[in-house]
Amino acid sequence: MRLNKTIEKKENEAVALYQNEAFDIGFYDYFKDLKNNKISQVLNSKERNVRFESITYRQLNSWEKEGLLIASREGREWRRFSIMEAIWVRLIKELRDFGLSREQVKVAKQSLEFESKKCGVAMPLLEFYTAFAIGNKMPVLLLVFKDGVAVPASLTQYKVAKEKAIVENHLQISLNDLLQGMFPELDLKAKEDLAMPLHVEEMQLLAFMRLGDFEKVEVRYKDGRMDIIEGTERIATNKIAEIMKEQAYDEIKIRRKGGQVTSVVRTRKKKL
Repeated sequence: MRLNKTIEKKENEAVALYQNEAFDIGFYDYFKDLKNNKISQVLNSKERNVRFESITYRQLNSWEKEGLLIASREGREWRRFSIMEAIWVRLIKELRDFGLSREQVKVAKQSLEFESKKCGVAMPLLEFYTAFAIGNKMPVLLLVFKDGVAVPASLTQYKVAKEKAIVENHLQISLNDLLQGMFPELDLKAKEDLAMPLHVEEMQLLAFMRLGDFEKVEVRYKDGRMDIIEGTERIATNKIAEIMKEQAYDEIKIRRKGGQVTSVVRTRKKKL
């Protein structure tokens, strides 16, 4: 009971910080239509093969038994992680390497699950800031306090908070560095001189482009404003059944030659 009260207190303090900036740039707008939120779908899709070079299978088993992570799999299949799940796995590794106990890591997990029921995703604030870290290259820090409570914040928010109030001693983890390690082929280095974040729609466009293996991305305008983003990408032929079953496309073209499937082209659209 005391643990829950501690988390609730820190969450209320975190909300006071977010209301000055993050809520103003569309926190709830980001989650209000998940069915059409393509960047959220990409972040939570298990299509991408995420690998952990420095994390062993034994560690994953241990963390799963301890309730630190939940990974979907059927029977004896390998675990399949979405980008957001993979971020949390790497955060577990970071926190344990820094010497946090399992109980402190559980507190971090619970605090990052703040507003999960209302928003419809596992870790809303972490996902919101991840989208901006990828799309806008906004510098994002994860602040972890002595009791384990974890609070994501932009660098600007952090500086303002330090100027206006006393910030308790804490551990800082750069979300940008963590993401760059996960996707070394992409340029996700934070822009340190970024003063103001982009609008949510602009961030979604950039993140949509960076995370998808698109051959072509088109932006359609209506009345002078961005209206629809359309991305075209080639996908592996062995994933056709899975993608069609999940309806993870807006349009799909299958090309055959000599009775064999030679290529599959998927089109994804997002209306802003």
